[in-house]
Amino acid sequence: MTGLCRPSRREEVPQLARLWKVCFGDTDDYIAHYFSAYYRPDRALVLEDGGKICSMLLTFPNVLVTGEGREVPACYIYAFCTAPEVRSRGYGRRLLAWAEEQAARQGCHLTVMVPGEASLFDFYETLGYRTVFFHREQLFTQTGPANGTPAPCDGAAYAARREALLTGTLHMAYPPEVLEYQRSLCRQTGGDFYLWEDSLAAVETDGETLYCKELLTAHPQAAVNALLTHFGMDCAVVRTPAGPADGAKGFAVAKSLVPGGDVQAEPAGYLAFAFD
Repeated sequence: MTGLCRPSRREEVPQLARLWKVCFGDTDDYIAHYFSAYYRPDRALVLEDGGKICSMLLTFPNVLVTGEGREVPACYIYAFCTAPEVRSRGYGRRLLAWAEEQAARQGCHLTVMVPGEASLFDFYETLGYRTVFFHREQLFTQTGPANGTPAPCDGAAYAARREALLTGTLHMAYPPEVLEYQRSLCRQTGGDFYLWEDSLAAVETDGETLYCKELLTAHPQAAVNALLTHFGMDCAVVRTPAGPADGAKGFAVAKSLVPGGDVQAEPAGYLAFAFD
């Protein structure tokens, strides 16, 4: 097979945006926001063949925090796709393998991905991945009292509260720049990061429904009531930590990049932000 795996070039952003649009159908504004707020050429990897970008993926640095508090460098792979007209030629597999090699050279111990559809969990298993991260997604309506008033916060305050609430849990932590990118996605929709009482939430909205990309609290219904009251809305789709024993669905897969890797024997973990 011909083709070259390499970092992207800034002048290729229009090509990358078109490929993203064709493969995932996201809005032009959403795609443009990534390239204005977070893109760097080395964060987008491509496979080029004959002058055409055939496959691409985006990378975010993350940290896996074990239940014992050990921090493990990780690479989150996002928007991994191949142009429809050249699929089934091995381009995607080749680019992913090269991305894993680059991540390992940079000191990452694992790569993490959120499959775009259920069938891809089995596909990634053939490439050495296993389902590690789970959550529960539920629809809430307002029932009973609220537990206070949510207040917007910055990424640093959000990270500090988040790590305190997730102590003892296998989970993915996010560097400040990545958290601020997620916050910018929330704010684009009229949401934000919020802290109040014993609760924390990352909120997006379409004007009719709240979408809690993450809710950490000991009192989910009361916390959702507080958010719905704050936004003047009636219902919320909420993601909370949960494992397979709780009937939770698999959300993300991971692959160890080092011998005796950190995720092959780990129990179920929690990953919140897929930038979806």
